[in-house]
Amino acid sequence: MMLRRSSSVLLTIIAAACSQSQQPVTRTTVAAPVEEVRLAAVPDTRVTTGTVRAATASTLAAKVLGNVTRVLVSEGDHVRAGQVLVEIDDRDVRAKVDQAHAAARAADDAIAAANAAVTGAEANARFAEATYQRFAALRERGSVSPHEFEEVAAKRTGAQAELDRAKRGRDASIAQHAQSLAGAAEAETFLSYTEVRSPIDGIVSARFVDPGAQAAPGVPLVAVEDGREYRVETTVDEDLAQRIRPGDAVQVESIAAHVAHVASVDPQTRTALVKIELPASARLRSGTFVRVAFPIGTRQAIAVPTSAVVRSGELASVFVVDTQGIAHMRLVTTGDPRGGRVEVLSGLDSGERIVTETHGVSDGASVRGAL
Repeated sequence: MMLRRSSSVLLTIIAAACSQSQQPVTRTTVAAPVEEVRLAAVPDTRVTTGTVRAATASTLAAKVLGNVTRVLVSEGDHVRAGQVLVEIDDRDVRAKVDQAHAAARAADDAIAAANAAVTGAEANARFAEATYQRFAALRERGSVSPHEFEEVAAKRTGAQAELDRAKRGRDASIAQHAQSLAGAAEAETFLSYTEVRSPIDGIVSARFVDPGAQAAPGVPLVAVEDGREYRVETTVDEDLAQRIRPGDAVQVESIAAHVAHVASVDPQTRTALVKIELPASARLRSGTFVRVAFPIGTRQAIAVPTSAVVRSGELASVFVVDTQGIAHMRLVTTGDPRGGRVEVLSGLDSGERIVTETHGVSDGASVRGAL
């Protein structure tokens, strides 16, 4: 009796299960546009990495030896052309300037004394010449003795020699004065080197020293760059370098730019440096790492509307509609978006149908009008 009851219960459970499995599945029905994907020609690009550089940049180095007394700027500061950025101890240089000016003043005094000597020598020479001419006339008349005439002639010769020496001394004083002025100018130039000034309007991109540091010729102090014009420098392989020409349009992180210069291929690395001018509107700064897309033609690929792609973190998916009009979520790999569409690198085949507007669509939903 117990066995019969157990068999009856088991049959009842099996019958209930069979009846449940035969019930139709309830699906959500949504109205959504559907598109059949096809291979089409899409722009083909080669992507490289590059670095943003200022078109005009200057690293300012010390030109004199001395301790840094003040650094008047920090990284990121905006500066004007001629603005003092760094000051170097100028006491030794200023002492040399004072010495040079003292030497110039002494040379001025020497010139004044030399001019006075020349003036006196010229007066003596004129007097000696006049006396000689008078005695020469008297000699012709026999009014002076030969000895007297010889004395006058000797004085004339001595006066002329004294005038020549005075003129040579004046010339030497003038030369010394010129040398002293050159020394003073050189000392003034070195004094100006103790104030390091910006050569351009721009931004301080780097600061290499602090007060108290030792400055020496060639030692970098600060770097300044023009914040108005930037470019990208990227290295490309030999094959791509042969396809690129100045003026070619490129994309730098989705920013339209153009090639400014293509360097010769390095025979060692078989690569070439390419410089790309950025528009003034580009919000990129020196040192930024960027990707550069060079167009090299077209290729066949599948591209779908960006509205067809559902993203969840790093995952991308689309709803593929089968022959029964049922939407199935499928993971895909996508490329870069372009013109409202995005390339599907894997996960879709030509001829499949997808939902292009995914709002309200879920996995397993019936898409109205898909059949």
